[in-house]
Amino acid sequence: MGNQNNHSVARKRLSTLAITTTLAAVGVGVVGAGAANAATAPQAHGNTNAVTAAPAAAVAVTAGTGSSSLTATASLAGTSVDPTLVAATTGTISWDSTKSATTPLVFDTTTGAVKTASLTNVYTAPGTYTVTVKVNDGTNAEITKTTTVTVTDETLAASLSASTVTKSKAVTLDLTGSSVDKSVANSAVTTISWGDKSTPATIKGDPALIKTGDANLTHTFAADGSYTVTVTLDDGLKTKTSVQTKTFTVKVSDTVVVQAAGATRYDTGVQISQHQWASTGVTTDTRTQAKAVVLATGNDFADALVAVPLAKKVQGPLLLTDGLATTTNSAVLTEIQRVLPTKGTKIFLLGGTMALNEGIEKQLQKLGYTTERLAGADRFATALDVATSKDAMNDPSHVIVARGDEGTNHDGFADALAAGPYAANVFGAGSGGSAVVLSNFKTFDPATQAYVQSKLHAGEQNVAAIGGQAATAMTAIKGSAGTYSTAVGATRYETAAMVASHFLPNGKGAQIGIATGTVFADALTGGAYQATVGGPLLLTDPKVLPASTAAAVAGFSTQEINIFGGNAAISPAVAKEIAALLNVTTIGKF
Repeated sequence: MGNQNNHSVARKRLSTLAITTTLAAVGVGVVGAGAANAATAPQAHGNTNAVTAAPAAAVAVTAGTGSSSLTATASLAGTSVDPTLVAATTGTISWDSTKSATTPLVFDTTTGAVKTASLTNVYTAPGTYTVTVKVNDGTNAEITKTTTVTVTDETLAASLSASTVTKSKAVTLDLTGSSVDKSVANSAVTTISWGDKSTPATIKGDPALIKTGDANLTHTFAADGSYTVTVTLDDGLKTKTSVQTKTFTVKVSDTVVVQAAGATRYDTGVQISQHQWASTGVTTDTRTQAKAVVLATGNDFADALVAVPLAKKVQGPLLLTDGLATTTNSAVLTEIQRVLPTKGTKIFLLGGTMALNEGIEKQLQKLGYTTERLAGADRFATALDVATSKDAMNDPSHVIVARGDEGTNHDGFADALAAGPYAANVFGAGSGGSAVVLSNFKTFDPATQAYVQSKLHAGEQNVAAIGGQAATAMTAIKGSAGTYSTAVGATRYETAAMVASHFLPNGKGAQIGIATGTVFADALTGGAYQATVGGPLLLTDPKVLPASTAAAVAGFSTQEINIFGGNAAISPAVAKEIAALLNVTTIGKF
C-alpha cells in the first residue's frame, strides 16, 4: 500500500485531474474542556465509581494534487480517549477497508489526544477508497468512523462514434473528459492507432485542449475487416501509472441490410417490384424493363408456389392480388401499368377463375394487355401446366419437387418457398433452369408422378426433392433410387439453409433474401426478386431467428441482405439480430 507517516516521503506524481476533496470530519464531538476536567479529575483512592470520558474518533481526508495526486492526507483532529485509559487504548487508521494494511495510532498520556493528528498515505492507483479510524479504550464500546477519498491520476476518457461502419463512412474519436496535470502538460502525448496500415496519429499536450473537429480524431477504413483502435495517453513521467490505454473494436463491412415492408402483402409485393423494375417509357430509368408480369392470388398459396422460376424466365415481377375480388387491387394495377407496356407483353394468370376472378382478367384485357391463364383442375395440375406450357417453363429437362398440400395448419408451402429461387438459377441452370412441381404431402397424383418419372435417368440428377415429404414421395417411384438429389432438414428453416448452401457452394452471393417461413406471401414476391438477382431465400420464424438461419447468414459472404415483410412478418428484434450478424447497425428501406 505504501502507508507512510512522514510528509517527506510523499511520492512525486503527476495529477491529470487535480481534485481536492475535503470531506467534513465525521465523528463524535470531543467533550468540552470543563466537563472533561470534571469527568477525569483525580478521584480519591479506592473510589470504585470513577467516571471516564468516552473515546472520540474523527477523520477528514484530503486528496493531493499535481505530482502528489495519489497522496491522501488524513486529519485526525478530535480523535481522543480519556488520559487515564491511554495505556489500555488501541487505535488504528485503515486507508482502504478492502485491504488489511493499517497504521496504529498513538495517544498522549497527558491530554488523551492522538499524538500525530495528520497522517499521509500514497496509493498505487487512482480510485475511491474508504478510510476507517477505530478507537478502543478498553472500557467503553469501540468507536469507528469512516469516510472516503478519491485520488486521481491522468485521465483518459475516450469513446468511438460507431462500432460498425462501412468503408465509405468515417469513425470519430471523442476525447472529451481527458486531461493531464497542467505542470507537465507539455510532455503529454496522445497516440491513436486505428489498427490498419495507416500511420498512428500523435497529438502533443493536454488532451483536454484537442478540438472535437481535429482531423486526427477521424478515420475512414479502406477495407472490410475487424480493427482494434488503440488510444494511449502518456504524461511523460516514465512510470507504470503514467500511461493509460483504451481499445475499441471496429467492424467494417460494405454489407447493407434493407427491408421491404408494405402495409399489406399486396403493397409489399409492389414495393419489391418498384425496387427492381423500370417505369415503362422512361429512357432515363436505370432499372430493368419488365417484359411480362406474373399475377397470382394472395388469398392462398396453392397456385403461386410454382411462380418464382416462371417470373425469372419471362422477366417480370410476381405480383399478388385479392383473387376473390372482381378487379385487380388498385396499387397492384398501378404497378402493372407502370412496369409493363400494353404492346407486345403478356400477363400470366396463375390458377382458374376460382383462384383469380374472371373480372380481373377482363379488366386487364380491357386495358390492352394480353393475358394467359395457366390453370388445371387443382393445384397439382396447375403446377404441371406451368411446367409444360410452351410460353411458360416449356417442359425443362430439370424438375424440383416440393410439397404443395395445405397441411394440418395450412402451412404446406414452406419448402417450396426456398425451392423457387434455386430452381430458377442453380438446378438445371445449364439448360435454362427447372420447373417446380408439387407433391401431395408424401404422395403424388398420377399425372405428377408420371411427369417426374419421365425426368429420371440413370447416371443423371435431373430431379431434386426439397423437404422430407417430397423426398418420401419420390421413393414411391420404382427405380428412382440414385437418380435424384434431396435437401431435407429437420425443420423448414434447416431445409431452406441446406438449399442456400447448394445455391452458394462457395459461400459467396451478391444478395441473400430472408422471409418468414410461417406465411407464404412475402416469401413468394421476395423469392421472385431473389430469383432474378440470383440469390437464395432463407426463412425465419417471425419472433425467433432459427439457429440454422443465423448460421447461414453469418457463414455466407454477401453485399446485401434483403428482408421481405414488415414487423408482423419479421419482428424488429429478429431483423436487428440478422443485421448484427453482418455487423450492420442500420436497416434501410428496400
